Amino acid sequence: MKIKKILLLVPGLIVKLKELAKDGSRDLENKFRYKDAIVEAGCKISPDTKIKSNARIFYNTSLNNCNISEFTYIGSSCFLQNTSVGKFCSVAKHSLIGLGIHPTDLISTTPLFYRKNNPLKVKLLKEDLGFEEYKPITIGHDVWIGARAIVMDGVEIGTGAIVASGAVVTKDIPPYAIVGGVPAKLIKYRFSEEKIEELLSSAWWEWDLEKINKYQKEKFANDDHFNNI
Repeated sequence: MKIKKILLLVPGLIVKLKELAKDGSRDLENKFRYKDAIVEAGCKISPDTKIKSNARIFYNTSLNNCNISEFTYIGSSCFLQNTSVGKFCSVAKHSLIGLGIHPTDLISTTPLFYRKNNPLKVKLLKEDLGFEEYKPITIGHDVWIGARAIVMDGVEIGTGAIVASGAVVTKDIPPYAIVGGVPAKLIKYRFSEEKIEELLSSAWWEWDLEKINKYQKEKFANDDHFNNI
């Protein structure tokens, strides 16, 4: 009886071992490809994705055709597609960026009627219709995207912007704007027009870290705040 139970367990164990071997192989490949970044376990990253030095991708995140710049982190269980992310950005967990769109002026919105190779595997069309299903997304520098936010295709998020948790971004966001809601709307700006212009003109994200830190101390905080750092 014990032998029978063991034999019944064997197929399941084999499947599990295969899954572990596949995941482990993928994790090792990611570490090898992105030696100057931190890529945690369970991440699925397409071959055309670029991750720069000092970036961090938290566990179980998927990146497809993305460009992640220096000193940027992408939180756990995020999905990014056709997205370029600038330097010093913070993308919180469970954010969805670049999900694709469907046409609304055809008989149906399903890909069956505009994609020759569709998820349903039904061959209805000889050629794809001229419909852009996935549009590139551009995220500037120093952008903070809150947890569970959604950013739609074709959107550009300006440098210094903040997207509140749970927001759905359907339109471009100007630099240093704070937005929230469904759909996302302007709440306020982080700084005055003069300060925003100064920050954008400086292009501080291109400086080395020591220079940025000095600028931060001089322009944004009193010395006492940094005495213990």
